Amino acid sequence: MYAARDVPKVEEKSDGENKSMNKIIWVWHCHHDVLLEFLTEPFKTRVNYIKKEKPKEEQKLRLRLFKRVKGALPPLSAEWKKADAEWKKACAERKKAYAEWTKACAEREKADAERTKACAEWKKADAEWKKAYAERKKAYAEWKETHKKEIDILHKKECKNCPWDGKTIFPKK
Repeated sequence: MYAARDVPKVEEKSDGENKSMNKIIWVWHCHHDVLLEFLTEPFKTRVNYIKKEKPKEEQKLRLRLFKRVKGALPPLSAEWKKADAEWKKACAERKKAYAEWTKACAEREKADAERTKACAEWKKADAEWKKAYAERKKAYAEWKETHKKEIDILHKKECKNCPWDGKTIFPKK
């Protein structure tokens, strides 16, 4: 029996051999380990791939053996036709899911770029906040030190019998 690498699909672009877009084009030796299979892309695409990607010492043999089947092959079975219809349905679903996945990836990349930008802005704002906080804290400490006597007098006047010892309202006994 023949080993087919892929399930057949109609060529997307015609190379002059598949004008009906329904005809399966069978070929010999499309791949080194498969005797007979059908094209899943234009014939010339595979030829160009062999010329560009395969080792130089293999190209002559590959190009000589890779050719269209000329004779009539037995008709495909009803089971295969049913499986092919299911495969085509799965291809459509896969294509739709891939489009949704691609869209989601693009949205994620956009969101990640926005998150990265927002994070950088937050870090800049946080650094500015820390600097301003330190300056405020320093200015407050200086103000308290400068006006310590005035503050202590006002505190004693307004908080009678306060246990404040300069550090806490709960001094150790």
